[in-house]
Parts: sequence; structure tokens; C-alpha cells
Amino acid sequence: MPRLPGSVPTEVELSILNVLWERGPSTVREIHCAMSRQKETGYSTTLKMVQVMTEKGLVLKDESRRPQVYRPARAKEKTQLQLLDDLIQRGFGGSAAKLVLRAVAAKRVSGAELLEIRKLIAQAKERD
Repeated sequence: MPRLPGSVPTEVELSILNVLWERGPSTVREIHCAMSRQKETGYSTTLKMVQVMTEKGLVLKDESRRPQVYRPARAKEKTQLQLLDDLIQRGFGGSAAKLVLRAVAAKRVSGAELLEIRKLIAQAKERD
């Protein structure tokens, strides 16, 4: 069953989006060259993925130029929030607190990150 436009990007789609966020608007060839540095893939595979992403609304195509140039439909930060929300809903029963607690318990949080978390908590308390 195909996913709806605006759905959460797959791992491969995120790789393409990361290229576009780093490089800016790019042709399929430019996307393919950037991705080939990390993982060997065929040009036709990259082309097909970009076409699928266009249909899903993840990238926008500028047809006024040849070859066509693609850009992300959403800012990186908005996509990250969408991914995080999806993870919270599917993996933590909708509880952001459970996600944060699990992350801290996994000891993958540095001292600097803990300090930043404390600042965010303090800011959130001030807003309430």
C-alpha cells in the first residue's frame, strides 16, 4: 500500500534529503554523485527514488530548467520534528517523556546535552 504524500521519509529518502539540505537545489546526477561517495548505487535507482519522492511531496521539481533541479519540500528541522513525532507515537505510545527518559537511561547523552536539556526544561517551566 503506497504511503500518503507528506509521510515520514524512509532511510534512503532521508539520504537524498540530506544531500539536498547540504548542497541546496541539485540535479539527479548531482544527487547521485554525492550519494555514491557513501554507498554504491545505480543512477537509475537514484532517479527512480527522486521521482517517487516528488510524487510523495518530499521534494519539489523545477521544470523550468534542463536538467530538472530538485529541492526539499520541507526544511530539515520540520522533517526532524516529523520523524521525532513518528518515533514518539510508534515507539513510545505517544509519550515524549518516555522517549527522553529512555534516551537518558541509555547513557547516550553527554554532559553538555544534559545541561541543554536542563535549560529547555527551565524554559518550558517559565512558559507554563
